[in-house]
Amino acid sequence: MGNLVPHPTAAPAWQRVYAHVRARIISGEIPPGSFLEEEAVSAEVGVSRTPVREAFQRLESEQFIDRLPRRGARVRAATAEELVALYETRRVIETFVVRRIAERAIPVPASLDALVARLAAPRKATDLTFQAEGDFTFHRTLVALVGNAVMLGVFDGLHLRQLRVAMRAVALHPGRLVLIHAQHAALLEALRRRDGAEAVRILAEHLQPAPEILARMDAGE
Repeated sequence: MGNLVPHPTAAPAWQRVYAHVRARIISGEIPPGSFLEEEAVSAEVGVSRTPVREAFQRLESEQFIDRLPRRGARVRAATAEELVALYETRRVIETFVVRRIAERAIPVPASLDALVARLAAPRKATDLTFQAEGDFTFHRTLVALVGNAVMLGVFDGLHLRQLRVAMRAVALHPGRLVLIHAQHAALLEALRRRDGAEAVRILAEHLQPAPEILARMDAGE
């Protein structure tokens, strides 16, 4: 495994291991199905095996890995079932959100237009972490606009799982990014026109997993 920028030594050892391994899983540097040995990770980060085990427990709770007794862990693959479940959950939340924004004429910040432009920049097309994080930021900003702290908390709880699954989906079908960016822009236009029905329609299409992605996930790719 390669080296990353050293983490601040002030952080507890298990947190440094957790952040290090999680970042590499999210980026795809450690691909699904890869085996993680406690001894190798402890040597790489420069800590004992105890904080590695603690980090693995956290990563397992967030469904990044599956721990194997006395053997280490294996990186969990994103599944079609998980992608569908995430999108169904998001549709429930975000359908309410876009309707509320349109009904109440809640101002949509210009920062979202700038974000869409950055995501659509050709030089960023292959940066899957940037794309996935940017997509989450776009949708989270809309959810935050309605002022429902409970709903925002539920949405935030999906962040890490959504990031992992979204990056896998984009990696399987990078050409879909062009459509995603166009849908983001169209959604902003509909919200500013206070066209709730059109916003809901765009969102439904946006949060509909592509059949080819689901098929490849089902095939274990």
